[in-house]
Amino acid sequence: MTHLLLDVPQRVLPFFLLVAAGVGLARLRLFDARMSTGLSSYVYWIGFPALLIHSLSRVGVPDRALTLGLAAYGACALLVVALMVAIGMTLRWTREERAGGALSASLGNSAFLGLPIALAVLGPEAARVSAGVVAVDFVVVAAIGVGLLGWAGGRSTWRSLMQALRNPIVLAAITGTAMALLGLSLPGVLDRAVASAAASGSPAALVALGIALGLTGQPAAGIPCEPTDEPPPPVPRWGPILVAAVAKLALMPTLAWFATGLVEAPLPFRLGATLLAATPTAVNVFIQTKAYSVFERGGARIVALTTAVSCVSLSVIAILLERYAAS
Repeated sequence: MTHLLLDVPQRVLPFFLLVAAGVGLARLRLFDARMSTGLSSYVYWIGFPALLIHSLSRVGVPDRALTLGLAAYGACALLVVALMVAIGMTLRWTREERAGGALSASLGNSAFLGLPIALAVLGPEAARVSAGVVAVDFVVVAAIGVGLLGWAGGRSTWRSLMQALRNPIVLAAITGTAMALLGLSLPGVLDRAVASAAASGSPAALVALGIALGLTGQPAAGIPCEPTDEPPPPVPRWGPILVAAVAKLALMPTLAWFATGLVEAPLPFRLGATLLAATPTAVNVFIQTKAYSVFERGGARIVALTTAVSCVSLSVIAILLERYAAS
């Protein structure tokens, strides 16, 4: 048990170190809002798409039982999206808060944090069969969430959904999944180039997140930064942030556990999917909210808050799942 209590914080700590580096760059005025946007654009157009194509193309074809488990997981995520929108309407949240909260509560850090922990805690089989959760997250959940962000930004619902399918991160997830289902692979030279870009996606996104948290909203005047005339994004309210955090860390894994049990998904998948559902909000949520200029500071705070709390919550869930697997 002791090694589990130490393992999860040790895996989360590097995330915080990179975020802290970004905060330091912002506080030292080495990065301003304009430069932060440039770094986020790199992650949005190159880093994350390369990572998804590189990882999802290696998942493989699921059998019937695994397909039912993946469908159950996807249904849970979409239910959380619907619940967040309904709660937001009841509590009179703004469009931006409803869209950003829904995406933050349903899309977890399954690829960067969940799979490594599943491998360490539950074993290689659980990690292998639950890798399809990443595809569901970024093909289905991200597409719906990005569509909501577009709607919150003033576009029509139909146009937002169509534009979501042209989003580079969603397109990359679809491409990687299609390659896995068809048994295709990239040529050697191109695959190595994509792998190199993929390795930069998560670190660059975490630094960009730290910069967003570290910026005060005022133009930076120091060298090498240049002043920017862009108005600072609105200060987010804590209500939507806290509700989204609770939904992501508590509601999502609870739903995933019961739903995958109802469809009698394989036990290794049920364990892995529940663990991945309990991961904190994905850094990609911050990248998407920043790209659409919708709830970007709220998204950044939810990512930071859920990542911090997950040091404890994810450790507890990992211990419970390991005990269940051993019983």
